[in-house]
Amino acid sequence: MLRLRRTVKADKKTPQLRSSTHCGRKMRHELKFIIDEGTRLVLLSRLAPLTVPDPHGAGGGYRVTSLYFDDIYGSGYFDKINGVETRRKFRVRAYDLDPSHISLEAKHKDGEFVSKVSNQLTREQYGALLKGDCSFMKDHEDAEDAFGEFYRSDRLTALRPRAVVDYRREALTYPFGNVRITFDKTLSTCYNTLDMFDENAFYSPIYQNEIILEVKFDNYLPDSIKAALQGLNAPRMAVSKYIICCDRMTEVKAHGF
Repeated sequence: MLRLRRTVKADKKTPQLRSSTHCGRKMRHELKFIIDEGTRLVLLSRLAPLTVPDPHGAGGGYRVTSLYFDDIYGSGYFDKINGVETRRKFRVRAYDLDPSHISLEAKHKDGEFVSKVSNQLTREQYGALLKGDCSFMKDHEDAEDAFGEFYRSDRLTALRPRAVVDYRREALTYPFGNVRITFDKTLSTCYNTLDMFDENAFYSPIYQNEIILEVKFDNYLPDSIKAALQGLNAPRMAVSKYIICCDRMTEVKAHGF
């Protein structure tokens, strides 16, 4: 059964609570589940009267592609595997592989909360990061943005590209509690290059039937959304697309497809 922590009751008459913040970053809850297509359809039918589709996902969703970075110790990988409560990961993200809109994100996990900061990248800056060069971030060395965090981390432990993560996302939003519900399908990784814009990049699916459901919200999950999610055979899981893709790449290198 899908299990959700008891939350503050909320409806249209309930004022939205102030979001938690840490070091200027907005902290949000993030629940993850793995479901199948039948469960997705049931959820969509329940959520349709309550939510609004993401306007960027017209026509059935959009493609999300990210290049993840890790340090020489593999901290991003092993901190997740070992369940470290406070951790951070860096990724370059593009939507529908549009090279004119690329961003660098620093995503934080602090216990039950997640947050992120981001900076826009030019195509030239993206190319420099592929080569391990983040010198263009030096002016942000003291800033609490994605460039500043990346630059300081790179100086300490040498951040380098590690894995490409790719999937198709369908997103729904609900204003009370600032709820965002996403369905991520066809999780894939790239095996022959770490340049996600390479025209010869070979993307191969890891998940064919599994769908990653994510529910993100601020200080409370409204009762109407919680009711729509209840009763489904989908336990909450600590799903990491980065870990899944890294493990699959290791398997392919050792044993082939």
